[in-house]
Amino acid sequence: MEGQNEQNFLLLYRLLLHSTRVLQAKFESLLPQGTTLQTWQPKGQALKEAKLSSKQISYLKQRLTDKFDIGLWISLLRNFSFKSDKNNPLWNETDNDKIKNSGDIADIVRIRNLRNTVCVLFCNWTL
Repeated sequence: MEGQNEQNFLLLYRLLLHSTRVLQAKFESLLPQGTTLQTWQPKGQALKEAKLSSKQISYLKQRLTDKFDIGLWISLLRNFSFKSDKNNPLWNETDNDKIKNSGDIADIVRIRNLRNTVCVLFCNWTL
């Protein structure tokens, strides 16, 4: 049983790691026409409001997308791509069973919640 639990955890962890590619693709698809992640320039005030860590800001400024984690992609999506929906209460939902609607924000929140659940169980930290 313990071996099966470990195998399930590793599969779940791989799924979460691959979700960064999905979040990146969604973010890039919402950039203004003709803008790429390499040319996108977030405003200083918007970065401050996004409450990114200095490490995340450094990765962002250097465009080190291979170092972007789920937390950074979700912050970028919430604070830049879905800025008009930034205060949507769905962003604050921590229980995936309570998310009844579908759509991009709901899916992003589900990924975040799943990641947080795994980290609480195995890493002891959350977004």
